[in-house]
Amino acid sequence: MTLVVLFAVYALLSAGGLVLFKLGGQGAGLRVDGGGLSLQVGWKLIAGVLCYLCSFLLWLYIVSRTQLTFALPLSVGIVNVLVFLGSAKFLGEQITPLKIAGLVVIVIGLFLLSAGQKGS
Repeated sequence: MTLVVLFAVYALLSAGGLVLFKLGGQGAGLRVDGGGLSLQVGWKLIAGVLCYLCSFLLWLYIVSRTQLTFALPLSVGIVNVLVFLGSAKFLGEQITPLKIAGLVVIVIGLFLLSAGQKGS
């Protein structure tokens, strides 16, 4: 698989995991019943953990095959964009002009980073 595909899969798993954490964390709880601990988690939280675990394993592979100074900002930027979009779509979070401006700055940074990598 090419690094582009690996980055895309990593970003989708990571962003999906974060959105699922938020969705699943709303119903999660830790209780003490009769001297014992009880952890209540739903499928969304478990799916989020699995997505994040898979993204971490993929991240280890990506980092071993590329420069960290390229991989880290690129992956963080892409994940930020996907979390922004996922939060608006699945969590109903508000999109404001200031948030859109920030997102545009991130995307411009991603293009600059990619162009700089091609030149080196």
